[in-house]
Order: sequence, then structure tokens, then C-alpha cells
Amino acid sequence: MRPPSRLAVVRVVLSVVLVVLVAAGPGWAETAPFAALTVTPNGPQRYDISSGVTTLPQGGTVVDQDTGVTLEAASMTYVEGVSIDATDASVTGSFGRLTAGSIHIDVPAATLRATGDLKLIRGGLTVQAGTLHYDATREVVDIRGPVEGTSPDFRADRVLLDAKSGDVLLLGRYRFSEGALTLTSPTGGGRLELHLHAVDGKPVYDAATEVSPALLARFSAELR
Repeated sequence: MRPPSRLAVVRVVLSVVLVVLVAAGPGWAETAPFAALTVTPNGPQRYDISSGVTTLPQGGTVVDQDTGVTLEAASMTYVEGVSIDATDASVTGSFGRLTAGSIHIDVPAATLRATGDLKLIRGGLTVQAGTLHYDATREVVDIRGPVEGTSPDFRADRVLLDAKSGDVLLLGRYRFSEGALTLTSPTGGGRLELHLHAVDGKPVYDAATEVSPALLARFSAELR
């Protein structure tokens, strides 16, 4: 039997590569959030072989090597590739710096949930709230409250934050104050856009009761 030509071999290799790329999907070259975590304990750690749970009673640090998200906590439990639960924790990432009494990370879903004594600081935004949900794949933060902002000064039932641009959408009953300007929601609740931009190098939010279609599209999944 005559051996295959060099051209035939090249065609076979290219076919295999194309099959792999198609199977991987359109995001094959993108980095998945929370897919490359490094855990550094502050002290001893315990591993339960029956449950797969590792406990860090003195806490530690978790770093996502690909996205740069860093979690520090006073105590922590985790199941490799599945979840992380932390108490008295702080997290930094594109969304800003978050501190909370309790943080849960769902690794396969690439989501983070925070509750208890919650505070988020990002550039010109400082908020306190009851719960926070962060979708690391879409880089959208969903904060529920009541939510209280001290920079800028506002109150709202719910706040959506675009972690990429810093733009914010207030939802439900809200009140926004900036100097002599005060905006309040209709009786049944409404929407208020806070657009982030820089003035003399400092972050400033401008308020608009007419929300841009681009911001509504950005938060389409949360507004369903």
C-alpha cells in the first residue's frame, strides 16, 4: 500500500484542529473566570477525604491567576473546582473592592455571592447593601437592598453595576442627591441611570431618568 502523501497528512491534521475548535465553541480562546485558582492558607488546613472539603480555620488567600480576582478571608472552606465559602472576607477585582461577612463562589458557574455587612468601593462609587451577586463571565454586579450609596449620595431598592464601564442603574424606589439636585422615583418605582466619567481626573456620576438603550441591553439578563 502506498503511504499517504504529505498533502493528505496536512489535510487530516487541519480537519482534526477544526473539529476541536468547533467542539470548544466560540469562546474557546477566552479565559474562564475562576478557572485558575491558587489557594494560600494562613495556617494549617484540614482535608476531609469523604466530602472533598478542605478547611482553612485561620483563613487564607485565593487568587485567580487569569483574571486577577483576589479573595482574602479570616476562615475558609473549599472544594477544588466546585466552590469556595469564606467568612469575614474581602475581594478585589474589576468590580472594585468588596468586603462582606460571608462570600460564596460557585466555580463552574463563575459567580460570587456576598451577604452580611456588605460594602463595595469602585472608583467614584461606594455602596452598602444586604446582598450582592457578581457574574464574573459577564462582569455584571447585582446589588439588592435596600442599597445605600455614600459616593454618590443615593438610596435604591436595587442597583446594577457594569464592572467594565462603572455605569450604574438604580431600580425600584430610589432617591439621588447631588448638590442642589435631588431626583426621586415615581410612587411605584422606576429606573435612574448613573453614567461614570472623569472631571479633572476625578470620577463623577451624571444622573439621567431616560436610561440609554445600551445600558438596558447590557443588563438585559437582570431585567427579565
